Amino acid sequence: MKNRIQNLLRIDFVRHNLIFFVGTLAIAVFNYLYYPVIGRLVSVTDFGEIQAVISLFMQLGIILTAFGYVVTNIIGNTSDHKNSERLIIKLEQITLVVCVALFILLCLSSFVLKASLQFTSVVPLLLVGVLVVLNVPSTSRTYFLQGVRQLKQVSISGIIFSAGKLVISVVLILLGYSVVAVMVGYILAQTLTLLYLLRKTKGRFPDLVKGFYFKSKTTETDKRVIKDELIYGSAILVLLSGITLLYSSDSIVVRLFFNPVDSGLYSGISAVARIVFFVTASVSGVLIATVKMKDTHKHNLKVLYRSFGLVTLIGGLVAAFFIIFPTFSITFLFGAKYASSAYLLPLMAILMLVCSYNNLLICYEIALRKFKVIYIVAVSLIILATFLTFFHDSFTHIIIGYLAANLAVFVLLSIHILKRKHYA
Repeated sequence: MKNRIQNLLRIDFVRHNLIFFVGTLAIAVFNYLYYPVIGRLVSVTDFGEIQAVISLFMQLGIILTAFGYVVTNIIGNTSDHKNSERLIIKLEQITLVVCVALFILLCLSSFVLKASLQFTSVVPLLLVGVLVVLNVPSTSRTYFLQGVRQLKQVSISGIIFSAGKLVISVVLILLGYSVVAVMVGYILAQTLTLLYLLRKTKGRFPDLVKGFYFKSKTTETDKRVIKDELIYGSAILVLLSGITLLYSSDSIVVRLFFNPVDSGLYSGISAVARIVFFVTASVSGVLIATVKMKDTHKHNLKVLYRSFGLVTLIGGLVAAFFIIFPTFSITFLFGAKYASSAYLLPLMAILMLVCSYNNLLICYEIALRKFKVIYIVAVSLIILATFLTFFHDSFTHIIIGYLAANLAVFVLLSIHILKRKHYA
């Protein structure tokens, strides 16, 4: 038995997944300690608003994830380290400009969003914009470390952020703040994370000042490569935007159809169910750094199958627990005030497991730069929008709409990948 374990640990894929999983598990503990703690400290109405603000950050933050995936892909498929660093800095500058533009757009539309989403203030919306801009240098360095398989450092940076936002938010809430405390906690925690990343990438990655130096010369070759990477990044952005909407926009959508109190109750259930998704996120992170275009189709599929098995094992166990013990799970994590909506948890847990599979399959396609699946995601979003237009009278209808759209992605994407295997 000991020899079998040692042999498994010699496999790079298993070893990296184990390191990243342990780190991600620690991050997940703080992340999901965060929601129950905050949920118990604030009112149901405030918690619903907090969830919607965080969901909005996740939607806008897609551009950061897309940029991060480009960074990982450049490192994994480029042997010239100096050239790859130069390209990443140029792409970081472009991402920074886009994020500043998003911040300005958010400022201009903040009062409209406040009214339509039933927020109590525009300040949290403006702080979301600040957080997105602050995340740019952190993202490049996090995904640089992930690309060179320094997963221990990636995990520690994640722990700093997740633990920091919890502690700071709790302190600010106890001082009398509420929704604003959450975004300030996020911003201060992200600042601490950036300081750690700057230290760990010193001498291996250009410093922060160089990232803001826009006047450096760009060769014609670099311009062509940057253009290709921007096209790649844009395709990733479209894909991730679609897939993120399919698993995280529900906390925003319910605020369009239900009052703040009911939306807050729904957000509590949604926060618990998302444990299924985020506890498996490390598997996709390792997969996208492991699958390479230069490797054989057979080898890459082997990585995908192993990843699928890990997601089923980890996510399936958590989902099964929520399905069997919904009331206990909700009451234990969020308290009795959310127990009346516990009946939604089994269906929501199944939804999040399907979303975990979709995230894995999308990451596999991104790693191989296969973007025809954009059409599949687009069709699924049309299914979701059509369903919600006609069926939004209850939370169950909302969840079924998201489940139908995500099952469409899973079935069509699986057929697409297996069909490519047949012709390979």
